[in-house]
Amino acid sequence: MRLLLLAAFLLLSGAARADPATATLAPFLDAVAACAGRPDLTLAVVGVEPGQTALSREQAEEVRLAVESRLQATGRVRLAAAADVVRIKALREGTSGLSGVEAEAQIRAAFAGDASVFLVEPRRAGDTAALRLQAITRNAACKATSEPLIVPIRVGAAVADIDAVMEGAVKTFAAAAPHAKAIEVCPFVAEGGHSTCAGALTDRLVIALDAEARSANRILKGGHLDVRRRPPGTACAGPVTARGRFLTDPNRQSWMELEFQRDDAVLAPTGRRRIGIEGLGCDPTPRPFLDHLAATARTDAGRLTVAATATPFSAGQRLEMRIEARARQSLYCWVLAPDETAFIALPVRGNTASAAPLKPGEAKRYPRGYGLDEIVAGEPFENLFACFGVDGGLPPELAERWLAAAPGVDGEAKLLQPSDVLDLLEKIRATPGITEATARIVVR
Repeated sequence: MRLLLLAAFLLLSGAARADPATATLAPFLDAVAACAGRPDLTLAVVGVEPGQTALSREQAEEVRLAVESRLQATGRVRLAAAADVVRIKALREGTSGLSGVEAEAQIRAAFAGDASVFLVEPRRAGDTAALRLQAITRNAACKATSEPLIVPIRVGAAVADIDAVMEGAVKTFAAAAPHAKAIEVCPFVAEGGHSTCAGALTDRLVIALDAEARSANRILKGGHLDVRRRPPGTACAGPVTARGRFLTDPNRQSWMELEFQRDDAVLAPTGRRRIGIEGLGCDPTPRPFLDHLAATARTDAGRLTVAATATPFSAGQRLEMRIEARARQSLYCWVLAPDETAFIALPVRGNTASAAPLKPGEAKRYPRGYGLDEIVAGEPFENLFACFGVDGGLPPELAERWLAAAPGVDGEAKLLQPSDVLDLLEKIRATPGITEATARIVVR
């Protein structure tokens, strides 16, 4: 075990790199499927009640689109256009090329889902909204209600300007590729490092593409556009893709670029556009991976802390991390390298002590406090030791993925590649009740 853990640290030092929230929707979709009597669901997301005051009209529409996007990302749901029939009706009344019979058929089809989903009990808290999804079947014989869902709200003057750029680019793309059936959305890339603004801009692009996919013109022409958001860190390829960049200049001004590609031909490029990020709820500062991960960690020192027993460690010195819990929680810890690879440290498969939840006020030292062999510092390196704490453990699917890569009492830890690291990070951070703690491991 000593050799295994030491190898993990050394390999990381030698290499230099929630859809997050979809897992939380699984119990809700299981309940809806039981109500509908079928696993493949067609749902109509109707939205919030007209009389609610927690959200403005623009915010309510953004929340509805975000919920639709999350439902689509589960891969278990098709969306009906019930909430968009007003556009179909307007097109019928405002054009002479669509017969009343055709428009009425489109409207009836928009309500032909297995259930209608209402967004109930919306509560605004800063730049987020908490709400529940409530599905009612077509015959009103059964309903299902979700656990609270947290959705970011980013509607403001600067956001409206960004949305206008996204909408214009999407419309130009739709005109240039009217018969496109699917588009792969590559996450925005932050120049010079990692920035949460890249993720925020990707969110705005997905919202604009979803709106185009449900536009009245596309619906009435029988067109279909499948918007697929690629996980971070994965190769983004396909016949049609969307790619964006986020940049900051020495004057701390923010810029974005967006282009669509079809078979390597560039469509609808925006060029470099200056943007305001006020209201996006993001940090424009580009950071190296480890700095970014530590800066965005959802820490709570009142629940969990980790610290290196020395900063820095010297060659030949014993490497130890102190872990202290102030609430009962199961721990999932890993060691991350600057090149975005990682090794899982805790729990260790087959080691009962490493799988036991920490009690309030309990402190342990890794690795010796878990009955593992000591690790001695060797060549200089700098990594990040990071832990997730959650009462009751991770959801089964995530726990299974984590343990599959974890070391065992008689086996080595698996080196996680950047795509796996970023995907796990995104999904675990989307788990309700997660607390994070991080500390640098520096050997000089």
